[in-house]
Amino acid sequence: MTTPARRRQHERLELRMSAEVRTAKTTFTATTRDLSEGGAGLSAERRLAEGEQITLGLFLVVDDVENDTPPLWVKGRVAWTGETDDKRFAAGVRFEVITDEQRSWLRQILGQLTPKSSATPGGATR
Repeated sequence: MTTPARRRQHERLELRMSAEVRTAKTTFTATTRDLSEGGAGLSAERRLAEGEQITLGLFLVVDDVENDTPPLWVKGRVAWTGETDDKRFAAGVRFEVITDEQRSWLRQILGQLTPKSSATPGGATR
């Protein structure tokens, strides 16, 4: 697995969210592994290419039910890729174009879920 060449500017929170990945050629679903104001780690059944531009939709799911919170759509670039032990594909996505409104959405979600997820890792969104 290739790792990021530089340190992250934002602390990432281990967080599972439903995601939709749109590339120039296809659209598929994924799950976030972690999330911050600057990017996300993804787990998917399809491989992404390093450097590939994507549009990422993040959907808040609590107790296996999609929340009423509208999804966040953000443009990003794949910073690194790899394969997981369970034969899925991992990728780190750096958000490239993010508005103040999108950043506010991220802060709200991260703020809501931080206390719950630190008590039981991954338990806040299952």
